[in-house]
Amino acid sequence: MKVAGYIRVSTNKEGQKESPENQKAMILDFIAEENFDLHDFYTDVQTGTTDKRDGLKRLIHDAENKAFDVIVAKELSRLGRNVELLYQLKRIAETKGIRLITLDGKVDTQDFTKQVMFGLYAWIYENESQRISDRIKAVYLTKYKSGKFMGSIPPYGYSLREGKLVIKDDYTVEVVRDIYNKYLQGWGHDKIASYLTEKDIPTPSRVAGKNNASLYWQGSSIKTILQNPHYVGNLVQGRETSLNVTNKARKANSSKDWVTVTDTHQPIISKEMFEQVQSLLASKARRGRGKTKASKHLFTNITYCSDCGKAMWYRANRRGYICGNYAKYGNKICTSHAIKEQYLIETILADLKNMYDSLNHPNLEENIISKIQTSMNNNKKKLSHINNQIENQMKIKRNALQKFVIEDISKEDYDELVVMVQDKLTQLEVEKLDIKKNMAENLSRDNVSAIKEQLKKFLNFNTLTTEMLLRFVEKIDVLENKNIKIHYKFAPVKKP
Repeated sequence: MKVAGYIRVSTNKEGQKESPENQKAMILDFIAEENFDLHDFYTDVQTGTTDKRDGLKRLIHDAENKAFDVIVAKELSRLGRNVELLYQLKRIAETKGIRLITLDGKVDTQDFTKQVMFGLYAWIYENESQRISDRIKAVYLTKYKSGKFMGSIPPYGYSLREGKLVIKDDYTVEVVRDIYNKYLQGWGHDKIASYLTEKDIPTPSRVAGKNNASLYWQGSSIKTILQNPHYVGNLVQGRETSLNVTNKARKANSSKDWVTVTDTHQPIISKEMFEQVQSLLASKARRGRGKTKASKHLFTNITYCSDCGKAMWYRANRRGYICGNYAKYGNKICTSHAIKEQYLIETILADLKNMYDSLNHPNLEENIISKIQTSMNNNKKKLSHINNQIENQMKIKRNALQKFVIEDISKEDYDELVVMVQDKLTQLEVEKLDIKKNMAENLSRDNVSAIKEQLKKFLNFNTLTTEMLLRFVEKIDVLENKNIKIHYKFAPVKKP
């Protein structure tokens, strides 16, 4: 009989009786007494309320593959303090014919008299953990009320000293004040973020020393700073809590349950300025809920920067388009690639007129079919690439959730990452729909004559419309020297 020994301690600081070495010795003694064979030890240093344990995952995987005959643990609480998890493990063991034993004599799945007690012990251990969790929350509540900062990372502009927030003696304090001042001057979140990125100001995540910290400020980070009441010298804590001891996902608490202690530390922003900013934020939020969606400009989602690949953004004051990365981050990422909308219109209309004049070329149909086939092949490759990108983004999202559940990342980091991934997924889905639409509308051998009629109809008005763009233009690349490269759905044919 091959034995899988499971060992778990919550921390490296537990007493000797719960130490890994002590548990291992007890399991080895049991194996020797029963004349069993050791398959392997599975060890975790982690709470028993979660199944996000490497040792437990390996144990379950090997159990499902019937790699051993018996699972032995010092007691049921070592395997877990989660009723659902323990029953899952019991079901797997029963399905695979694996015996589950605890050395305290309370659990043996081959002993019917002990099977009926399994659920009771599982319930007892989970409720014991819940009571411990409730006591810890009560301790936190007391510390909140005492004015002690309980977060792991202090707000941008502050350092943490003996549980108190202390203003840093560096540039970050002035950055916070600059953010508030510029917002009251009418700057938006993204504009402030672009401004700070352009000035090479380190982001909050870089200042905090986080792994894979972003080099560029985001509008969401600006909004977080603008909404943080800590900057007026007050501590507001207890705004979130875990759902329960077995589910580490966070939920927002009602504002009446927040713990606010005033004047706990030196403010960076005056209360008057903070209230003005909150009023402005609320006003903009109300306007945002009721406003109509901005109209889409003629070349939106069809014009791209030739250097960084970012979609071009329309700017009314320029009467044209600039690189999206330049619009958001300034020269840190790319240059403007500015192009006038009227120039794009005139260029495309001229091209279409030349195409119409060239429709009697003897090789026209062959050229069109060749272009169609090339375009279809390119679109298929693009779709495959986009699908791979979507899958990668979903993996990032799933990994972020797992890291959040096991508290490897904070709620703020998780929310920011989810927003970024969701934005990317939305962009990819839009690109995917556009490609499929182009493929569906692609020109075929049977409608060459229709091309001529459509061009004639369109050009009679001497106006470039969205319908014309969708019908004849696949993509426009804008170069920095104000030149453009237009990718038509069929190649322009020169006159013989």
